[in-house]
Amino acid sequence: MKLGYLGPEGSYSYIAAKLYSKSNILVGKPSFYDIIDGVENGELDYAILPIENSTEGAVTLVMDALLKTKSSKILGELTITVKHLLLGIGNNIGDLKYILSHPQALDQCRQFLRENYPHVQLITCSSSSEACSIAKEKGVEYGAIANQYAGELNKLNIILSDLQDNEFNQTRFVVIGRSAEGPTGNDKTSIALYLKDDSPGSLFKVLKIFSEHSINLTRIESRPAKAEIGKYVFYIDFIGHITEEKISEVLKKIEEYSNYIKIFGSYPKGEIK
Repeated sequence: MKLGYLGPEGSYSYIAAKLYSKSNILVGKPSFYDIIDGVENGELDYAILPIENSTEGAVTLVMDALLKTKSSKILGELTITVKHLLLGIGNNIGDLKYILSHPQALDQCRQFLRENYPHVQLITCSSSSEACSIAKEKGVEYGAIANQYAGELNKLNIILSDLQDNEFNQTRFVVIGRSAEGPTGNDKTSIALYLKDDSPGSLFKVLKIFSEHSINLTRIESRPAKAEIGKYVFYIDFIGHITEEKISEVLKKIEEYSNYIKIFGSYPKGEIK
């Protein structure tokens, strides 16, 4: 079975993929859209995608991409603790003029870097592992923010440890595939919805339905609907499985207030690793 991740090898997505499954063949892809397309067209059996970070919030590119899926469902989740290292071929941070990484990683260290190394230029890459490869090639003026495995893979030195602004920095990943799993008794469901109108109380009416059925919401996010200003898509995660009678009843009731509901999937609640 093939499991896609944002690669090359050594990225945080690669680490999450290794933690999630030790039996799958891991396949690196250059973008989130390429990963999702791989599942949609059958090239990949599964894929792992970062969906939110405890410091920077939602990974919006993934949220937008998942909204366009046709056959893929969320089958599982995994949360990992993220500790960033500053890596380079040298040992002296004074030599660095450029620091590279994935935009999410740079944002998670931005305050630390601004306060301590404001002269260093930050450069975005497609992944933290690509940043390591570039730093290795470019020389002592270039550093990369990545994990220890990526540093070892590229034979880079650790210049600084624990750069992340939030000491409790965690990233939640979701696993997608084309075959849904049955209920486990400890499940979560993810949906997205467009409200029929944006009159006062529209969202409240939807949230009230969850409250009345004693269903716990674990996440709610809004994203522009990419139409007119003021129109949004709401992403909601909640405890329960769509096969449960209570959950089915709630989904029918919120249809009354929605133009469209997309069910991303029901899946076992994940662990923190």
